[in-house]
Amino acid sequence: MGIFLLAAPASFASETPEPQANALAYALKDRVGPPHPDTIAAYVQAGATETKAHELTDREWALVEQAINSLPPLHQRILEKHLARLSFIEAPASVGTALTRMYEGPNGEPLFDITIRADILDASLSYFLTQKESTLFSDDSSGLSVQVIASEAPALPYLLLHEASHVVDRSLGLTRNSGSFGDMWKDYRELAEPYAQGPLAQSVYRRAPRLPAAKSTALYAALARSPFVSLYSTASAGEDFAELAAWSTLSQRDKIPLIFEVRDRNGQVIIRVEPLKQVAVQARLRAVDAQLSRP
Repeated sequence: MGIFLLAAPASFASETPEPQANALAYALKDRVGPPHPDTIAAYVQAGATETKAHELTDREWALVEQAINSLPPLHQRILEKHLARLSFIEAPASVGTALTRMYEGPNGEPLFDITIRADILDASLSYFLTQKESTLFSDDSSGLSVQVIASEAPALPYLLLHEASHVVDRSLGLTRNSGSFGDMWKDYRELAEPYAQGPLAQSVYRRAPRLPAAKSTALYAALARSPFVSLYSTASAGEDFAELAAWSTLSQRDKIPLIFEVRDRNGQVIIRVEPLKQVAVQARLRAVDAQLSRP
């Protein structure tokens, strides 16, 4: 999320997780380690001024274990097979929150490193998403701000689910081998028409400069007219898939809402967008569910 790095070849859920899920968390604990140097370099490129590996405390590992246990069974199976390293990094000022690095294993199989910024471990989902959306805009005199209403539950299960969806996608070749991926994409990174024009193509997620906050209303109005579950979905076909896969689970299983509000300086709501209730988004969620349920 925020960054997806393709590397060169190299030598929540349930209060009583299933035993198999507990076993997976135990197995993945052995794969927790310092971030790869290429990963650290990517965080620096994303604005981090100081970076170092973060060593999990027992309390933090309990949060990570819960997040692993909350992953859907397909995600768990593919992580067990393809996840080489799970890392946490202290990276102040980085605009990237999490990074999935893909490289070739010794037998030619795809392997992945997932790295997550450590300060997210104690963030709620609503707080994390609100802070993330705020990076789209620059301060101006409009007094407008964006608030995301999701859940006061930890952000970590969503982050791990999103990044694990990248691993599922790349391991199974879903977005790379499925053409336009729902007619929203000309290729992996280029939006198709009419989405290649207008506000959705002009956000930070599309590598454009920050927008004045006064333009936030038009941006979320465009999201409301689109089949995307979030603005971050417009970054690439891979991010589109990962967002759909993550929000399918969070909305259906955990009943977590996703609401974007633009508010004026007095806190009054100017526009409210609920992508998960949009017919076009619901159709795409069902399509991804069907894709992930195939043998």
